[in-house]
Amino acid sequence: MTDTAISSPGKLYGRDRERAALAALVGRARAGEGGSAIVSGEPGIGKSALLDDAGDNAAGMRVIRVHCAVSEADMAFATLHQLLLPGLDLLHFLPEPLSDALRAVFGLSDGRAPNPRPVGSATLSLLSRMAGERPLLILVDDAHRADSASIEILEFVVRRVRAAPIAMVFAVCPEDGGRSVRGGEVEVRLRGLDRPSARELLLDRLGRRPTPAQEHEVLTAAGGNPLAIKGFPVVRPLMGRPLPIAERLRLAFARRVARHREPLRQLLLLIAAEGECCWNVLCCAATLFEPDLRPQQDWLVTLDDLIVVDGSTVGFRHPLVRSAVYYGAAPSARKRAHRALAAADGADVVRRARHLGQFVEGRDEAAAEECERAARIAACSSPLTAAVLSDRAVELGELRAARPRRLVASATAWWRVGDFDRVESALACIDGADLRDGTTRLRVMWLRAAMELRFGRPADAVAMVRTVLDTAVKAPLQQSIPLLLLLQEACSATVGRDELSDVMDRLPLAGSGEADLLGRMVRGCCRVREGKDPGLHPGDVAAVEQLTDPGLLSWATGAVWELGHRARARRLSRSAMRQARRLMTPVYLVSALRHAVDHESASGHFDAAEALAEEGLQVAEATGQRNAILGFRGCLVVLAALRGRESQALPLARELIADALSQGVPDAVIAARRALGLLDLAAGRPEQALVHFGPLVDGAYRAPAMADVPDLIEAAVQLDRPDLATEPLALFTRWAKATAAPESQALAARCRALLSPADVATTEFLRAVALHERGDQPLETARTLLLFGRHLRRRRRRSQARTPLRAALAGFHSLGATLWAERARDELRAMGETVNSRAAGRMSALTPQELRIATAVSQGSTNRDIAAQLFLSHRTVDHHLRKIFRKTGVGSRAELTRLVLTDNDGDANSESREP
Repeated sequence: MTDTAISSPGKLYGRDRERAALAALVGRARAGEGGSAIVSGEPGIGKSALLDDAGDNAAGMRVIRVHCAVSEADMAFATLHQLLLPGLDLLHFLPEPLSDALRAVFGLSDGRAPNPRPVGSATLSLLSRMAGERPLLILVDDAHRADSASIEILEFVVRRVRAAPIAMVFAVCPEDGGRSVRGGEVEVRLRGLDRPSARELLLDRLGRRPTPAQEHEVLTAAGGNPLAIKGFPVVRPLMGRPLPIAERLRLAFARRVARHREPLRQLLLLIAAEGECCWNVLCCAATLFEPDLRPQQDWLVTLDDLIVVDGSTVGFRHPLVRSAVYYGAAPSARKRAHRALAAADGADVVRRARHLGQFVEGRDEAAAEECERAARIAACSSPLTAAVLSDRAVELGELRAARPRRLVASATAWWRVGDFDRVESALACIDGADLRDGTTRLRVMWLRAAMELRFGRPADAVAMVRTVLDTAVKAPLQQSIPLLLLLQEACSATVGRDELSDVMDRLPLAGSGEADLLGRMVRGCCRVREGKDPGLHPGDVAAVEQLTDPGLLSWATGAVWELGHRARARRLSRSAMRQARRLMTPVYLVSALRHAVDHESASGHFDAAEALAEEGLQVAEATGQRNAILGFRGCLVVLAALRGRESQALPLARELIADALSQGVPDAVIAARRALGLLDLAAGRPEQALVHFGPLVDGAYRAPAMADVPDLIEAAVQLDRPDLATEPLALFTRWAKATAAPESQALAARCRALLSPADVATTEFLRAVALHERGDQPLETARTLLLFGRHLRRRRRRSQARTPLRAALAGFHSLGATLWAERARDELRAMGETVNSRAAGRMSALTPQELRIATAVSQGSTNRDIAAQLFLSHRTVDHHLRKIFRKTGVGSRAELTRLVLTDNDGDANSESREP
């Protein structure tokens, strides 16, 4: 079989190392030194594509392509005929004995069968003659199917080709059996594509992003095999069955199966129907499948080429063998296998339901109930399995009254998996149904409002929930809490926080259960926004770390952060991301990533925040979460503004404002205006900054924009308009006091300092600096130090002003906040400081990432310490460090440390004087 190419025109996925190996071989041939390579791998792995790529990139060379066929494997010299046919017109240049030998091979002369030795010499001579005109590249595909006579000649040539400008590349499939060419000096073993390359190939094939569930199923079933990735159907998950495989690929893998006797093939079918199977269950199912089929332990040794045993679990070495076995069996045999597996172990409810769904036909209420029960169990460990089982319960169910409940369960399960088209389909089936059950009505409204929040206007999601609030408040808390959590999330994205506060105050939340805990957290967030004590029970904040559901973990991350427990919020965020990735729940992963971006940004880890935002944007785009896409665009534009990248941030912010306004997503508008305001404030344009910050803390945007109050106050003070800051300061102070976060209290103290008389201002600045030391917001700390230093300079306390100004400059410099760093330099220059231009010039050549690494080195951190701080590998840190040495002209870590310290002190210390 000839492999299908794994490339789009001009592109090959995930084969850089292999391409480089062949490119080096070809390059040596161009230079006059011949050589050969053997490319090996399973069927469909991309051997032909790699050969094609080598040929396409052999500019200036003569390329001969040879394709060996099974039908010619018994024809002597069939492969040699293909190889030499383009050079027949050069036969007359060879000595007569050699030309006669090749004429006999080609049937151009009478006589005995040719002797291999003169044929080998003649072949080498003719190829050398052909290469005399232009270097020669010979590509032999499926060389394991070549006839034995040709193989002998090719091996003869391979051993002697080095002296000629000839490169020979043979593609072989060892799994297909047969003899192949040996002796290649370069061995290239093709293995399955890595996940990113496989994902890129799948995306290129489809022209669109599949759902996460579809992507996972295809890539897992393909095992990195490019032909399988290009051939598998992208359909809804198949209840644990393997995906159907292309016929020629199935036949290629089925040849391995056909070597084993019938009882072993029957055992393989049972394994294929299950995927991975416990040996004891397999033995029980085998007897139910075929009374005479009694597996023996030594069968596992016999089947070692196909299966792998891990403890008591048996599975296939390659997922494509599973597909080949399963679809190579008759449909009736597959159904009998599923029936036997369903009956083999009734204790495993989920496994039994999966197999029931495979052989039960038509309506069967008992089977539907089993699938429904199994879906509830699977939801905690495999949301995708739960979704498939929920769907099957709908299909099998006979009771009309149970249909709405099952449709809601199916829609909810697909929501978790991120297949929103299926959510809409299920909701459409519910339309017009008689929803007599109050719990089902609330769950339907939750789904509709959740869809509106992700894809529509958050304000409309609030309005939808409002219609059932009275019902929700009267329902048992366990049933109403999902709707109330959703309402809190929707209100955070728009208006309506006060309304939610009124609702939460009406609920009795004194219990110790999970629903009461979550209810108190919602109520606490509402109260903190109003400047009140959150009213939590002792241990509530610690208790949320016991949550395991990724959706609840993600929600709790935001709530705990808002309540001021920043370190705990970071831990929750990591747990939420870990759980969401493990369970493949993209809707919750997006939420967790959004929180993580905010946390890393606040901590000054801008590179890590940007990487998380990019990941979140990719996941949101892959699942079509329109509003989340806007949210991550907002994160990226704010990060650009924090770093002072004005040329990058300005167009992105303006474009985002236009898109967010048209789609009715206020929090994205807030992010864009925040970015524009920060740029203006850092660049010394307070009037323009106030234009952007003003609307964020007034009217409809007030609740979600609390973080912008300190920026608005700073801009107002710079414009000598303290009257614009009075009310926002009172609001912010009440909120900061109600939180447990030293970061918020530090900002409140800074704001008071800006609006206070000189002596009081000094005290408030000192209080702010002390509070910052207990928190983790390095950019805000540096900004406070900058404002404090400016305050002291204006009071003519220049010697005292230098310390906070130098610290501010060092902080901005380490963060890569260029506009703010320039503000600090301006303040120092105003006191007569002169920047050390030599050190500054050398350091300014560094990127923000390199600057952070250099600063960490100056603080005594090892490469592994730096890697942990910046979420990089230690090898990446080492790579950056070599670039830093080259750019700055230093030769050791000690020299770099001196340079960094000179730069920081030179910016704010060298040649200083007081006027």
